[in-house]
Amino acid sequence: MTLRVPPRILRPLAVLLAGSALVLASCDQPKPATPAAPEAPAGKVRPARTAEPISWDPARKAFVLNGEALKPVALWTFETGTDGFEAAGAALSARPGGGMDVKGNVFDSVIRFPKDISIKGAEANTVLVRVTRNQDTARWDGALFWKTAQHGEAAAFATKPVRGTDPAVGETTVMVYDMANPRKGGDDWVKSVITGLRLDLDDDAGGEFTLHQVAIVNIPGGAAPEAQPAPTPPAAP
Repeated sequence: MTLRVPPRILRPLAVLLAGSALVLASCDQPKPATPAAPEAPAGKVRPARTAEPISWDPARKAFVLNGEALKPVALWTFETGTDGFEAAGAALSARPGGGMDVKGNVFDSVIRFPKDISIKGAEANTVLVRVTRNQDTARWDGALFWKTAQHGEAAAFATKPVRGTDPAVGETTVMVYDMANPRKGGDDWVKSVITGLRLDLDDDAGGEFTLHQVAIVNIPGGAAPEAQPAPTPPAAP
């Protein structure tokens, strides 16, 4: 005796068996690999610093070189406020206990010195900025621009620190700007009356700093560039 199954039952049964086979086959396939998380960008590598000969003496309230106080042509200590400094693209605030906090909100934010300065460049060859970094970014700038009655802020009249550049988080440095030998501008500084200064710290958004003291001084002989560390002697064979 042959058992006949009606076609109306065979067709749904075939579909069910085919679906089960596909499910079982998929169980044997390896799971797709999870994409690896992108690696974090490498941190900035800062060169080793030599000892800075200029320091801040809180007792004398002056920058000191070789034990002698440098007489400032202009000095800002931020003891009770922001001392007339202004910013574009950054927030400035007085720090409890002294200092001015700087928080860069946009790319290439700037800090401008008080508007009422009038300094004979021939009588002041160095700008000093004592600064602590609180938050790092990928790109540093550190440029200092000056303006006179003959020209405004321009890349043709700017320089960068010869020492103390780009402090690490938690590090305090004295940034030393040799204005008698700027990167750009030739002898314009020493032959002019300076009517404005602009400081660019990070070349990126998000950098945070504390400015402790800023001074314009005259250093006899000028602000020497940073001495390079002595090369490491080769290992003995």
